[in-house]
Amino acid sequence: MSGPRPAPGTPERTPKQHPTHPRGCVFSWGHARKAIEPIPYNTGKGLHPMIKFNCDKCDMEIELEDNLAGTKYECLNCGDINRVPSPTGSDPIPFEHDEAVDSKHIDKAAKAGFPPDQGPEVRVLKVRRCWFRSRVIRFSLTVLIGLLSLIGLIWVPVTDQSIWWVALFAPLLLMSIGLLTWWWIDRLSASLEITTKRTVMLKGFFSKSSSEVVHDNIRNIQIDQTFTQRLMKVGRIGISSSGQDGIELQVNHLKDPEYLRQVIDLYRPL
Repeated sequence: MSGPRPAPGTPERTPKQHPTHPRGCVFSWGHARKAIEPIPYNTGKGLHPMIKFNCDKCDMEIELEDNLAGTKYECLNCGDINRVPSPTGSDPIPFEHDEAVDSKHIDKAAKAGFPPDQGPEVRVLKVRRCWFRSRVIRFSLTVLIGLLSLIGLIWVPVTDQSIWWVALFAPLLLMSIGLLTWWWIDRLSASLEITTKRTVMLKGFFSKSSSEVVHDNIRNIQIDQTFTQRLMKVGRIGISSSGQDGIELQVNHLKDPEYLRQVIDLYRPL
């Protein structure tokens, strides 16, 4: 049974249509309710296969998603920097996999004849302080005074000179020997060790203390040289990381600090 017919001249009312639906699709609250219902999130496993590997330093098991293969990951246990391997059974990830990964620096290090950054941590080089080249004038004067004092101590008894000459030459000889010994101990008490992943400063002769900076976190490398040190190719090197305000590692009297900076830059993500 049909309803009352509209009066003549009255426009016929048509059902409202949803603006985004095809023509003829009638809008209803059922459609609106479906449109605002949240889409369920797929929490099922197997979306991203996981990669399991052990830390190179502490052997702790690390589990990451496979899309991180070829990148670097810092171990939460020991802080060692590890390269995430490719998933088992898949093709190896090329070094140019990600522009953010510093694999290009690994190629530079290997091309320069140094150990590559990939794999376990390996020592690249270890340098100690110079005890002659960093103090040429003082060292030469000390050696000269020591030799003259030794000659004087031999000259006094041979020529029957006054014993007061011994009181002059003996302290000078002891002072020269003491300075040379101190500089030698100072040379052995500090060293700078560069590995494929970090730079370590070791200090102490009888007791030892160390400080290190990971190459990926190095913010600045500072080199200070006097005029004489520039001529002799020695100087002071200082290294600061992104998490510190001042210089963390600083060693003076090192041979060719510019060369040391170039070696460290091979393993930095520049």
